[in-house]
Order: sequence, then structure tokens, then C-alpha cells
Amino acid sequence: MWSGKAISEALAAVGVIGSMVFVGLQIRDSNVQARAAAYQAIGIATSEFHRWFDARMNRLATESSYPEAVQRWTLADWEATGRMITADLRMLETILLQVDQGLLPADAMERLGYNWGPALADPAFACLWPELRKQVGPSVREFIENSTPTAQRFACQVDLKALRDRTILGTN
Repeated sequence: MWSGKAISEALAAVGVIGSMVFVGLQIRDSNVQARAAAYQAIGIATSEFHRWFDARMNRLATESSYPEAVQRWTLADWEATGRMITADLRMLETILLQVDQGLLPADAMERLGYNWGPALADPAFACLWPELRKQVGPSVREFIENSTPTAQRFACQVDLKALRDRTILGTN
């Protein structure tokens, strides 16, 4: 026979288990909502990023892969490309942080359509990276530098400092 104390303890145990199940469901729902919000925020940011692309930005994005093309770029072309890459790096940093925090799965980069490939094999990126690497956190530096084997890295032939100096001094 059950005593009053045994019944109360059993009911208390059922209550604790029920509370734990409820809290677990709430945490799961909260995680689902956080993931959805993270994907949504990145989607909106990506959309906004592409909204300001025009014919010139599309041309620069295409030319960035061709060493002979980047050799002809003006300082304005380099600055526009630098801003474009900086925006990409900020998005990369956001995604890596959210993966690290468990808000997004490890394959979030691919799911979101971000293909970084061997970033330092791209002539424009390789030329800008020495300056840009100072503006990002260690996880981004590691990601970028590990994405390109040393043998595939483009050796930049453009002297951006000299280009800036010539442009500022008007000797271009």
C-alpha cells in the first residue's frame, strides 16, 4: 500500500520530470528560433550586399581573378574592391561566429552559398589581404589562410602604396 508520503514523493518526482521535459522543449524551440533568426539575418545582409552591385562592381568582381586586369586597375577600382571584400569578410566572420556558438551547423557556409575556395589564389584578394587581414579576427585569418595551399597563393605584383601615393600626389 502506498503511504501519503510515498504518493506525495511520486507526484513530486512526476512534477520535476514534467518540468524538465517542458524546459527541454522550450530550449529546443529557442534554439530553432535562434537558428532561423541567424539564417534570416545573413540572408538579409547578403541581399543588401548584392543590392548595391552595379555594372562596375560586377566587372571588378570578374576581373579580380585575372592578374593582367588587376594590373590596370585605378585606385578607385582597388578601393571599391577592398570595400566589397571587407563586406564579404564581415559576413564570413558572422557565419564563423554563429557556427562556433552553435547557432548554425558546421556546413552553414555551403548552405548559405558562400564559396570561399582558395581565396588567396585570387589576384585582387591576394593583393588586398595583407591590409585586410589586420581588420579581421583570428578565426577569419585562419579560415582564409587555410583555404589556399601556399603553392597556390598568388604573388601580388601590384604596389598599392605606390598607386595611392601617385594618385594622391597627382602623378598618375
